Amino acid sequence: MCQVETCDRRAEKRGFCPAHYKRVLKHGHPQADLPIRTADGTGHMSHGYRQINVPKGLRHLSRGRTKIAEHRMVVAEELGRALTSDEHVHHINGVKTDNRIANLELWSTSHPNGRRVVDLIEFSLAMLDRYGEEFQLIVHE
Repeated sequence: MCQVETCDRRAEKRGFCPAHYKRVLKHGHPQADLPIRTADGTGHMSHGYRQINVPKGLRHLSRGRTKIAEHRMVVAEELGRALTSDEHVHHINGVKTDNRIANLELWSTSHPNGRRVVDLIEFSLAMLDRYGEEFQLIVHE
């Protein structure tokens, strides 16, 4: 068995299962606290990200797409809406397969063209209009 205490997989190299052994090679330790993804037949990996099939009842969260990156779907479900094209999901710990909501942050690539103070203020107000209520931000008037 794998030498990681919580792992019940068969050890193959140096006392580790294949998943933990790859982590040892890449990171120097097995990252035992991170979950190991198992294939369930509903998706595939692409560029290091897990792509999943979107059930018909949830396609409003994927803008009608039948497949979506799992991390985007997790955030869309959390927000209760589809993400826009200028919204990206960042993995806080850098592990692309760790799609726990606690490890995901919503980022926006939207930004103002100018850097004049008035442009920045207008942009900031637009961002507060866009996200303030959703993220329960308090806006002082």
